Amino acid sequence: MERIARRDRQRTDLEPQMGARMAPVAPPLAQLTRMPGVEATAARAILAALSPEMRHCGSAARRASGAGVCPGPDERAGTRRSGRTRQGHRSLRRGLGPCAGAARQPPTVLGHTCRRLDGRRGGQQAAMAVAHNMLVMVYHLLREGTDSEEARDDRRQDRPEERQQQRAVKALERLGSRVTLERLA
Repeated sequence: MERIARRDRQRTDLEPQMGARMAPVAPPLAQLTRMPGVEATAARAILAALSPEMRHCGSAARRASGAGVCPGPDERAGTRRSGRTRQGHRSLRRGLGPCAGAARQPPTVLGHTCRRLDGRRGGQQAAMAVAHNMLVMVYHLLREGTDSEEARDDRRQDRPEERQQQRAVKALERLGSRVTLERLA
């Protein structure tokens, strides 16, 4: 009990110092904690591993490759080879792993991606894909100051009625009919 009390006192003594040292990265830290599945501790770990200065890394794909969260499946001429991901940056993977698992439940882009891939690929590979997406989002957040993955996903997905309409038009055209569409009042 004394150890626990001493550790708590040490933690409370260090929190003001941590706050002072984290002041320059407070805006990116606040934006990272708004991402689904990312808490303050994980956001600090991710920022410490990446550094807020993103000019030196090149691209999001390079950063993901360096972290070891880029896609691993590999196939050539119909033969499947090892699909293991490389080890990469250990502390960054440790920071992203739990965040990717926590992002599974909320009704967000990351949660949808994880649930969609979970059935086909399995839980571990789905979590790795979500960790990759999270790292790309963090890269754009730190580099450009935007976290508009949600908006990009909304633009990519067609509305269901438009897709249904396009399918029906194509089916009628395959049967030899010419179709013109008019919107009813």
